[in-house]
Amino acid sequence: MLHVRRFKSSLNLYKLMIVILILFSPLSFSDTKLVSAKDLLINQMSAKPHTIIDVRTPEEFASGHLKGALNIPYDQIAAQSFLLAKLKSETLVVYCRSGRRANIFERALLEQGFKLLHLEGDMLGWQSQGLPVVK
Repeated sequence: MLHVRRFKSSLNLYKLMIVILILFSPLSFSDTKLVSAKDLLINQMSAKPHTIIDVRTPEEFASGHLKGALNIPYDQIAAQSFLLAKLKSETLVVYCRSGRRANIFERALLEQGFKLLHLEGDMLGWQSQGLPVVK
């Protein structure tokens, strides 16, 4: 009976570890540096602002996005390759709602040599700070 309890306890611990890995894996796989909302706002007032890419769906984008952001859904990289090629010389700031889709997008573009920054906290973080969005 003791072996069964240990097995169940080990199984629960194993399940917990899997859940933690799944939840935090997008954060660990990205080699993209973070940019804070404050630093991005300052950059956007400069003579050479970064290009902001919102990788959420068009519907999410329409409901509110960062001023000046381009909408390139994370699953449309191939379809938007012509536009992305024009942006390759620029520094791109990427965000989505919470980070998962932005990390997928970033991995694909890093392989192609793009210069990327990831908006710290993504849209949820931006909104939690009460920062402006446009529709």
